[in-house]
Order: sequence, then C-alpha cells, then structure tokens
Amino acid sequence: MTVQKTLKRQIRARMRKTGEAYTAARQHFHVAKDSPMSTQTIDNPTTIVARNVQPDLWPSWISQHAWLAAFLPKAEAEARNQGYEACDHFCVQLAFLRLRSPVDDWFRELDVNMTQWREDILVALGSNLDRGTIDRYLEIGKRIQRARTSENPIGDLPLKRITSEAQEMLDLAKSEAERDQVPIDERHFMVPMMDWHPFGEPTIEELRRITGRK
Repeated sequence: MTVQKTLKRQIRARMRKTGEAYTAARQHFHVAKDSPMSTQTIDNPTTIVARNVQPDLWPSWISQHAWLAAFLPKAEAEARNQGYEACDHFCVQLAFLRLRSPVDDWFRELDVNMTQWREDILVALGSNLDRGTIDRYLEIGKRIQRARTSENPIGDLPLKRITSEAQEMLDLAKSEAERDQVPIDERHFMVPMMDWHPFGEPTIEELRRITGRK
C-alpha cells in the first residue's frame, strides 16, 4: 500500500461526506510523495470507532467464528455513525461493501457498482430517520457526533438490538459455512449480500465459484 493510495481513499471519503468535488476535497489534505508503507489495515473514516463487538447484542454462536467476530464491530459502527440505536441489515451491507480484496474483486467480477450500492443504502438509511419529530432528529445528530469522536462507543452509545433482517443475513452465512464445514468468512457472506441485492443476483453456484468454493 502507498501513501498516494491512502490519500486518494481519504479524499474520496471526504467527497462522500461533504459532497465536494475531488479538487476541493483534496485541498484539505497534505499531499505527500508516493512512497512504500508497511502493510496494515486502514479503517474507513466512518468505521474508525469499530474495535470490539458489543456484548450480548449478537447471537452467542458468533464467538465460534473469528472472522465474523472481527467483522460485526464494523457493522455496529455503521449503525452508530448513522445515529441508529439498532443494527440493521443495511449497516451490515455497508460494512461488507467497504471491505477490500478479495471482496471488491468478487463484486467487480459480478459487474456490481459498489459505489452506487453504498450510496443507495445511505439514501435508504436517511429516509428511515424520524424527521417528523425535531427532538428525535436532534438526538440522532448528537449520536452521530458522539459516535465519530468517542473512544468508547460501546459504552457511550450502546445499540439496543439487531433487526430480524440482520439476523437473517447471519443465518444465511452460517448455513453456507456449515455446508463447507468451516467457520464463517467473507466467502460465505457473499450469499446473503447478493440475496439482499435489489437489482438481481447470480445463482448460489455462481457465487461459490467466484469465491473459490466447491
């Protein structure tokens, strides 16, 4: 990974957040020469608060799946960063769509516009806000600000529940992993992801082929 690639990712993140053009967003960052960096995981700005899974929020069986236990805090962070008090399947999708290779490679092979998908989800999340009650809307805004600055988001902004749709996504991934007789990983999550895709999906057999499964 290089400094330049990291910079571009940060610029695009600001563009999504502020609506600025690329040039305008770029002015807010110090531009450094492209140079090698040590390999590390860089969190997306909207998931920077994702560190640990909230106790007792998810089914107890997730502890048996290391990848899932590491992934779900990112879904929680998406919920907190939208001001939600529950983790919806939209938040799980957003977290998954932000994952890098091999996930982004699989979506490209499926000819899926991940950027548009993310934008559509954000619109759907926004339209679900309770805008009819100004006090409720202001409270959501406060949660968003606290989520993006809190060093202890689980303690400061606990989620009340996960939705039935999010649970269904977990169950679908679990059934795929049980078919392979291995713990859940990103390969198994492609099935529930495409099952919830509003624009049609490939067959399960095709998904298994793309993700290198039998």
